[in-house]
Amino acid sequence: MSRKLVLIIAPPMVTLQDVVGPWEVFCRAAQHVPGGYEVAVAAADAALEVETKYGLPIVASRSALEVTGQIDTVLVAGSQQGVAGAADPAFLAWLRDAAGRTRRMGSVCTGSFYLAHAGLLDGRRATTHWRFLDRLAAEFPEVTVDPEPIFIQDGNIYTSAGVTAGIDLALSMVEADCGHAVAREIALDLVVFVQRPADQPQRSRSLTQRLAERDPIRELQQWAPDNLDALTTVEDMAAFARMSSRNFARIFKAQTGMTPGRYLRDLRIEAARRRARETNGHAAAADVGFGSDRSMRRAMRRAEAPPGKP
Repeated sequence: MSRKLVLIIAPPMVTLQDVVGPWEVFCRAAQHVPGGYEVAVAAADAALEVETKYGLPIVASRSALEVTGQIDTVLVAGSQQGVAGAADPAFLAWLRDAAGRTRRMGSVCTGSFYLAHAGLLDGRRATTHWRFLDRLAAEFPEVTVDPEPIFIQDGNIYTSAGVTAGIDLALSMVEADCGHAVAREIALDLVVFVQRPADQPQRSRSLTQRLAERDPIRELQQWAPDNLDALTTVEDMAAFARMSSRNFARIFKAQTGMTPGRYLRDLRIEAARRRARETNGHAAAADVGFGSDRSMRRAMRRAEAPPGKP
């Protein structure tokens, strides 16, 4: 495997995790496959000390503007500067030039705005942090903004959702280069619970659910997603909360805004979809709390049906 130069670009006031997440992934990959990668953090301008969003500075090994040769991978980290359209024109020009000598170019979080301002997302599908999806779509109508996936590949251009999604993107790149076993080992090293696929929704049920104000409902919500095989009925949920079924249903809806049955069904469907992706189309109904494969498939079809249709 030939040595591949991976540049992680740190613009002024960068979000630190956007840099160090992919950095960790590629550096660990370089350990697993010696000589595979040369990983470097590059500043977006001439100043090598880059102030991050919350003040902790990082020192880049080089300026991106000085990199003139072939590059394997460029990942631009997110910064409010890019969102505001205040990027250094010299850096945008460098991005346009580098795109022609880079195998793949991508962004983490709002780093997508730098690619968009450089014209590299024109005519492509792209995503960004969910808080900035509408702004990206409004400012760049020539870009097809997809609000759902945590990262998107369109040709050799990659964009990812917010912050930790940069880890998922980097893992997918390492998997493409080095194989699933290496990517899995890195995910285990980093204690990443699930190496999420690209089409995992940015705002999954486990992220967007309204957390209860008090225990034990809150405890149940935090425990349930990883223990669906033990929750086959609402009565099981009530037992976990040490309540009668009737009292539990009333309190759960009051604190979360949805019935416990709806909540449990949504979690099961999300888990079944994730499991199917991980196992090439097969998800065991019992593992995600469904009574049978048939009931699981029926629930998934209903969830995918347009409003008003059975």
